[in-house]
Amino acid sequence: MILWGKNALEEALKSNKRIEKVYLQFGKYFPPELIETLKKRKIKIQWAKKEELKRKARTTKHQGIVILLSPIKIYDPEILINKTIQKNSFFVILDRVTEPQNLGAIARTTEFFGGTGILLPEKESAPLNETAVKASSGALFHLIVSKCDNLVEAIKTFKNKGGTIISVETGGENISKVKAHFPLALIVGSEGKGIKEKLLKISDKIVSIPGKGKTPSLNVSIATGIAIWEIFRKIEFP
Repeated sequence: MILWGKNALEEALKSNKRIEKVYLQFGKYFPPELIETLKKRKIKIQWAKKEELKRKARTTKHQGIVILLSPIKIYDPEILINKTIQKNSFFVILDRVTEPQNLGAIARTTEFFGGTGILLPEKESAPLNETAVKASSGALFHLIVSKCDNLVEAIKTFKNKGGTIISVETGGENISKVKAHFPLALIVGSEGKGIKEKLLKISDKIVSIPGKGKTPSLNVSIATGIAIWEIFRKIEFP
């Protein structure tokens, strides 16, 4: 959902709506208190030219402010973890996946195979916008979507409760030969940056999808779909 203008931003902040990002006009003055409030609320700020804001807001009356609101409710990671344990199911962790189309496609696959939800980092993550919702074919409305500042701590919490962590990364075991057990979390990363080393270190297994072509890697949403199928076809779904 896209809103614009000073009043819209003030009301969004008062109502505690989930603000994914605020675009501010480059070169325009904004009160330091406003910038500080956005930073304290950990809301992404992106500076943009006047014409870009006009395209996003579809009006010239944007006052140098365009607000991107998430249409998806965000849950505490503890809720996602507990639900996964309770259902003896799985969820997917997206590390630095920044394209909303990929996020949506992964959500669609997760929901199709009966997963409980997805876990995203607060930073370096795709926005939960209309593009993501469309790419998920509405699956995002049926999943527990969580965000957190520290993926490592969330993963440790899940492991302490009996969960297994599998990362999909180059150089790992052949995924077709790996067996897995619920409850489980699957970590996937961007094609360019992959999964952070600190996440790989606390994973129980690192798996790879073997290929024969010259292309070095798969799109992350395709790789996630293959990984979920390869792992979960070997075990009975809860």
